[in-house]
Amino acid sequence: MQCLEQIGEAAGARAVASRILVAALILPLLAAGPAQAYYGGACPPPKKLAAGACVTACPGGYEDRGRDCVYRNQSR
Repeated sequence: MQCLEQIGEAAGARAVASRILVAALILPLLAAGPAQAYYGGACPPPKKLAAGACVTACPGGYEDRGRDCVYRNQSR
């Protein structure tokens, strides 16, 4: 009987170890996010944020809102 208990304990330890391994591999991927995520005001002072890039002036089709440019659909 003692042998069967040891097998159960070993299987339980392997299950816990596999859960820890999966968590260690997946959690950093979930926290990574985009490589170059820019948010309003994240560009250096003379530049503005437009479509995820820092630009000096808003491109055509974008409305200037100070620190960022907002896309405006021209087809309406």
